[in-house]
Amino acid sequence: MKKGIILYVFVISLLCSCGGVKSKYEQEARVRAVVAAQALIETDHKDMIKMEEMILDAKAVQSEYLLMGDTVAAQSFDIAFREYLAVNDSLLAKEIFK
Repeated sequence: MKKGIILYVFVISLLCSCGGVKSKYEQEARVRAVVAAQALIETDHKDMIKMEEMILDAKAVQSEYLLMGDTVAAQSFDIAFREYLAVNDSLLAKEIFK
């Protein structure tokens, strides 16, 4: 229940923080990043193959925005993904982004 509340609050804060939306898909990208980051956190950290798969899945979502030519949405995805990991699993974030 607590994780659900944290996710809800985080998504709402992301949606409210984008006052000057620069991209049609920026908000969507942020929400998808949070979902991808939460799925990664919930994955068994000892299962390295599954962890790699989850990271590749997240990168694939980010790549969708790049393929559309929407670099703003791709960057928003990256920022939201990194921030969510940093806040909710700082050890994992340090390991991935070192």
